[in-house]
Amino acid sequence: MMKKSLLPLILIVASVVLIAVNIVNSDAFDRGFWMRSVSSILLIFAMILTIRSQQKSQ
Repeated sequence: MMKKSLLPLILIVASVVLIAVNIVNSDAFDRGFWMRSVSSILLIFAMILTIRSQQKSQ
């Protein structure tokens, strides 16, 4: 039970860290910056939905 909810939480934390690093290391807010940020946000959203789905099934 704990292992199933641990992996999505780890991915959420990693995505937040990657967004922060992306902002700090970005020279310009070009298309690549926005694509990396949006992909990390979508990953966070997907993991939140996964956690909710697992909680409802239990």
